[in-house]
Amino acid sequence: MEVKNAQQKRILQMNNIIEIKNLSHFYDSKLIYKDLNLNIKEGSVYGILGKNGVGKSTLINILMGYLKPKNGECLIFAEQSHNLSTKAKEDIALLHEGFVAYDYMSIKEYEEFYAPFYKNWDAKVFYDLVDLMKLNHNQKLSTLSFGQKSQVVLGAIFAQNARLLILDDYSMGLDAGYRKLFIDYLRDYIKDTKKTVLITSHVMGDLVGLIDEMAIVQRGGSVYQTNMSDFIKNFKCYKLGNEEICETRIHRIEEYKGDKKLYTFEDINELEELQTDFEDKFLGFVGKY
Repeated sequence: MEVKNAQQKRILQMNNIIEIKNLSHFYDSKLIYKDLNLNIKEGSVYGILGKNGVGKSTLINILMGYLKPKNGECLIFAEQSHNLSTKAKEDIALLHEGFVAYDYMSIKEYEEFYAPFYKNWDAKVFYDLVDLMKLNHNQKLSTLSFGQKSQVVLGAIFAQNARLLILDDYSMGLDAGYRKLFIDYLRDYIKDTKKTVLITSHVMGDLVGLIDEMAIVQRGGSVYQTNMSDFIKNFKCYKLGNEEICETRIHRIEEYKGDKKLYTFEDINELEELQTDFEDKFLGFVGKY
C-alpha cells in the first residue's frame, strides 16, 4: 500500500509543471509572499492576478531564476527555478513586462534572428500570427504600431513551441482589437495540447473563459486561490443601504457618491443582489483604490 501511495504521489508531482512550496519573499520590511503554496498542472491556463505592486512580476522573476526566494522553494519541471537545466529552459517561453524588440530589423529578419536559438522553433506559427495582421514580412519593426509590434513579439513566443508559456502582462499597450486577436490565437494554439500557460494581466474581462485556475495576490502576502467559475458563482455583490450586516459576513464595502456595494461570499437574502461581471467582482475583492 505504501509503495502504491508513493507511486501515486510521484504521478501527481509529474503532472505539476510548477510547484511552489512554503515560499516567502520580502524587500527589506515589505512582505511580498509568506508561506505560499501553489501548484500549476500540466495543460492548464493559470492566472496570477492582482493590482500593481503586489508581487505578480516578483513571482515571475522567482520562477525564471532572476530572484531566489528568501525561504521555501519553487520548482519548474521538478527542478529548482534558480538552477534550471538547459533542457528545462528550452521548454519555457517567457514574455516579460517591457519586452525588447529590435526596431531596425524587418519582420523576416526578426524571425530569422531568433530561430537558431530554439531547437523546436516553428516558423509557421510565427507567420500565422503575423499574417493575421496582413503585414508585409519585409516591413521594419520601427514602422509598426505598438500593438502590431507586440503581436510580432508574441509570435516569437509561440514559435518557440515550449511546454510552458509565461506571459507577464501580455495586454500592456494593446487596444481591445489586438487583445482579442491574441486571446483568440492563444486559445487555438493550446487547444488539444498539453501546453501550460501562466498569465498575468490588468484586463480582467479577457480572462473569462480562458484561465482555469487563479491566484489573487494582495498586499501583505495574502494570496487567494480559486478557479474562475467558482469565483464568479460564489463571490456576490449586494446593494447596501442602512442595513446592519454582521462584519463576519462582509468581505468588502465599496462606496461611491453615497452608493454602497457590499461584496461577500455569503448569501444575504435581506439585501438586493446586483449583477456584476468578473472585473467588478475582482475589484470588489481586492479594492478599487
